[in-house]
Amino acid sequence: MTTLVFGEGLERVAVRAITPGIYWITHCLGDLAKDYYTHYFASLPNAEAYSGHRVVDYPFSAFLIRGQRTMLIDTIAPRQQASLLQALEHILGEQPLDYIFISHVELPHAGNTPALQRRYPAARVLAIDEGEQYALHALENARLVAVGEVIDLGGYALEIVDALFVDHGLSQWAYERTTGFLFTADWAHNLHEPARGECFLFLDEMEAQGYSRQLHLDDLKVNAWYQFPWLKWSDTERMTQAIDQLFQTYDVKILAPSHGNIIRQNVPHYVSLLKEGMKQAVAMYQEVHGDSQ
Repeated sequence: MTTLVFGEGLERVAVRAITPGIYWITHCLGDLAKDYYTHYFASLPNAEAYSGHRVVDYPFSAFLIRGQRTMLIDTIAPRQQASLLQALEHILGEQPLDYIFISHVELPHAGNTPALQRRYPAARVLAIDEGEQYALHALENARLVAVGEVIDLGGYALEIVDALFVDHGLSQWAYERTTGFLFTADWAHNLHEPARGECFLFLDEMEAQGYSRQLHLDDLKVNAWYQFPWLKWSDTERMTQAIDQLFQTYDVKILAPSHGNIIRQNVPHYVSLLKEGMKQAVAMYQEVHGDSQ
């Protein structure tokens, strides 16, 4: 399946197959990125620590798993609602949507849940089994799932994963056992440059066009710094041990963050980079805000 694009500008959504049964549904601003992100790096503290000359984009993504039963992981944002529904209808055809997996209740991740429920009223919403706040988000009828629970999709099996790095309470990650697909929501993001034609590319394709290990490290640390203010109080040794344990527990062959480009090849090669990016984010946070460990 080639890249298919639905909508334009702020509503633009593309679909690419990662494997024959797992689809990447992602929003990219394209030419509009220069209007929103030209001064992205310069606006952050410690700007000299980033690759500040780049005009980048920060996409929103969802993922569709299509077995005998189907699951949409996250919903992207309400601004992309019409394009998301078009994309799903194109992929699914006459097949129903059986599950809507919500990583956490934030607009870029869960904002289209009501529209999806109207379009696919039989779909079950899955949210993590913690707390009692879901009524605030119109998710009071969600099926609450626990870490370690497995959802059988017929040909695919999705395991609920404890989220290591969260920017919002009530968060969950997911691992698909057949393909080794790991969804990490708001962790492990990189950035991309639309002017370089990097929208909708997998990371190996970006690297073939010149995206370097240093740029990837810069992106990992800036996104971690931006997403996780609790880094100020982090123990980097425990953090790196937790990352190692994650990849020892799960045989990850596809790493799929919400707001970055998909790593679909040689995932173990990137684990050291992920750990170093988090360490540098912690160091930067403590440099800017003071070391409160």
